[in-house]
Amino acid sequence: MPIETITALALGALVPIVVGGIVTAIYRAVRRRVLVQSPESRQLEQLVPLVNALARTTGPQNDALIAILEAQKGICNGNVDRALEKMRTTRDEFNAFLVSSARVGGGGS
Repeated sequence: MPIETITALALGALVPIVVGGIVTAIYRAVRRRVLVQSPESRQLEQLVPLVNALARTTGPQNDALIAILEAQKGICNGNVDRALEKMRTTRDEFNAFLVSSARVGGGGS
């Protein structure tokens, strides 16, 4: 194979790589500087802390349900006391979250 053919093939393979790299660099640079968000995405971002707070409550609630069911079967080995303490702590944390998230004023809907 002549050297001119090898050179042409190498350049032919190199051009898409270079052009793709340039396009990717431009895309990334624009993406860092321009942020387009829909109103729905902003609302979803506001719900994330609430979902996380609710997710933290499910574990203690499950523990409490298990303790209730065990107590009904006659198994009382401190499980109810532990579940009560967890539920009280979780309740206090959730209430603190609600208070910290409350918005005063601002003329809502």
